[in-house]
Amino acid sequence: MKTLIFNNIERLEAERIVKTADSVIGYIANTEVFAFRGVSAWSQFKLADGQEWDVEETAANDSYLLDLDFRVSMLELGVS
Repeated sequence: MKTLIFNNIERLEAERIVKTADSVIGYIANTEVFAFRGVSAWSQFKLADGQEWDVEETAANDSYLLDLDFRVSMLELGVS
């Protein structure tokens, strides 16, 4: 479990805590258990020591597909 510390007071726990451009969302399994949307003051949010933000699944998938497309293009050009 990861711990989100909000405003240096409130502690929320989730298996995955995703930070997007303007949101923080906590999930247990695939169920959203908390969400802060429209975030502009990022200094109010931090994870417990040593923990890292998770990547949104769609963003991770998009990044993978972009990298795969790049590698295929390089192979087609004969660059290895």
